[in-house]
Amino acid sequence: MSPVSRGRKPKKSRKRPAGRPGSGQRSGAGSPRADPDWPTVLAHLRSRTRRGEEPFWFWPGIEEILDEAGVVLSADGPRALEEMTSTLLGRPLRLAARAELAGDFDRWLLEVIAALTERARGELEAGGDGWEAPWRLLYGITSVAVPPLAFGATSALRSLVPHLIAVAPEPSWLDALLEIAATGEVWKMRDAYGTRLAVIAGFTYPGGLDPSVFLFDIDACGVVTIANAGVHDDVAQAAAAWRRYAGEPAAGTEPWPVTTADDLVCLVQADQDEMDLDGDESDSALDNWFRALRRGIDVADDWKRRGTPLPAWKSLYGDADPEPTAAAFTTWYTARHGEPPDADAVDVLAGEWLDGCLPEARHGASPHRVRYFREVMGDWTVDPVTAEAKALFLDWIRWNCEQAGVSDRLTARSVAAAEAPFAQFHQNGSACAP
Repeated sequence: MSPVSRGRKPKKSRKRPAGRPGSGQRSGAGSPRADPDWPTVLAHLRSRTRRGEEPFWFWPGIEEILDEAGVVLSADGPRALEEMTSTLLGRPLRLAARAELAGDFDRWLLEVIAALTERARGELEAGGDGWEAPWRLLYGITSVAVPPLAFGATSALRSLVPHLIAVAPEPSWLDALLEIAATGEVWKMRDAYGTRLAVIAGFTYPGGLDPSVFLFDIDACGVVTIANAGVHDDVAQAAAAWRRYAGEPAAGTEPWPVTTADDLVCLVQADQDEMDLDGDESDSALDNWFRALRRGIDVADDWKRRGTPLPAWKSLYGDADPEPTAAAFTTWYTARHGEPPDADAVDVLAGEWLDGCLPEARHGASPHRVRYFREVMGDWTVDPVTAEAKALFLDWIRWNCEQAGVSDRLTARSVAAAEAPFAQFHQNGSACAP
């Protein structure tokens, strides 16, 4: 913790969980006929997930999935089933997040897989007709879950194969869900401030079936996080959706092709941890919670296979060098005011501003980031140095906006956010310059 800070929300310095972007774990779900058997896989996965008392939404959420699974029967292709699966799984997560009772999402999904398998098997053994919806939903889960859970779903499907001999043949496209893959085409967008980013990645099923793109709307104003996400028909549609999310600072921006792995650091660093949900996350972020994690892994795996692995995830806290930034601001301030600012105060501003900041957003001073930093300053100890640092804040905003090439209009909105009555910082997927 910074020597000038006290009681701030713990920094994200823990190791990235396995099976998430930047972890190096492959995303392939494999075949539903692959070994080992389902009971062994289920026992193994249960041993790896968090243990303890389940939150109150846990089992009702599973019952909701079982009750609503029939909606997937209307899917006429892999993309439609994938979309229905993602949305269906997101509804209980919304309840959990809004009630601030989130946690154990991976364990919950594992138990969803177990419950769907049990329901399908029971219906098949009894000769009922209620087996197909949970069975199809398992296919959907293989396409949206992180690798260990995707393999769990394929193993569950394998266990049902002997019971399916006497029933109607499966739609030919279902197996395609097991093999969704990144095409290698990735585009990026950035708003005027540099704190709101879009990564758009191409995906397809085998044989070029149902091509689409996945949009990661990344908010780097505070903790780097996925603010919105979703599947779109093409790059133009995804770009238009992102501009709506990002608001005026994104007006007129166009996507450009990503050619180097370093351009995807923002995707690697985007944090998704259910233990740190605030309850104000966007519906699209929660509906795509599992799928965004998986698609990030798919992109990372594809780039690795092409010989250009993405940079490893690392904590953004405690590693930035504030001296070049402090020196540049001091030069600018001195030219503007005729005398240098207090050196210790500038060091405090630069150190705290860069701590946890995505490198490409270091000069990002959107109104949204201003609100975040005002919360950071609210945790500072009270002394002459921090008081002087706060007094420099308006100039600090103006300087960063100038470095980022932000227009006078957008700069004024950032300055106004610093002068306005205190407003709580939220990462709810809305525009960064409301």
